[in-house]
Amino acid sequence: MSLLLESVRIVDGQWMNAAYHRQRMDDSTMELFGKAFSVDFELIEIPLEYRKGVVKGRIIYDTQVREIGFDHYFPRKIDSLQLVYDDNIDYHLKWADRTVLNELVKQKGSADEILIIKNGFVTDISYANVIVRFKDRFATPAHCLLKGTRRRQLLDQHIVTEEDITVDKLFQAESVIIINAMLGLGDAIEIPISRIFR
Repeated sequence: MSLLLESVRIVDGQWMNAAYHRQRMDDSTMELFGKAFSVDFELIEIPLEYRKGVVKGRIIYDTQVREIGFDHYFPRKIDSLQLVYDDNIDYHLKWADRTVLNELVKQKGSADEILIIKNGFVTDISYANVIVRFKDRFATPAHCLLKGTRRRQLLDQHIVTEEDITVDKLFQAESVIIINAMLGLGDAIEIPISRIFR
């Protein structure tokens, strides 16, 4: 059985959005093993060198924690996206093994990152959910591959709505914003529609 991964933003030694991460861990392990398992983040000791600034905490687990790691976080520079099509991809659980996504990334061409289209609908990039900025609203694809914790938080706060977003609808928008556990709306990466390649 493959291992699951939870990536969590840590700011100055504090775990962010812990309740959302625990819920995803519970949901994932319930689906796979018939029994919920999550961690109490506050009981995980963060090494002294990772208690300042923005840090990415990584927990690899199945029915128990298998590995915990920490890295200082620096966002990737993403200026362009290449549409990539895969109607069979399934990444609804956050697996530690990202082979299926890494294979798609090989199709990015001259772009910095891919935007995956499944059955005609916009989903995610290879490592994050997206928000599509229209003139009058922020929308996140209803057909996302992975229901991310930041995405869930923004939906719960009614900052974004969930919509079916086709390729044609995408190109009527203004930009695509990349969000994940490490990137909120305030520090997110935004790519103009003109920098998305068909």
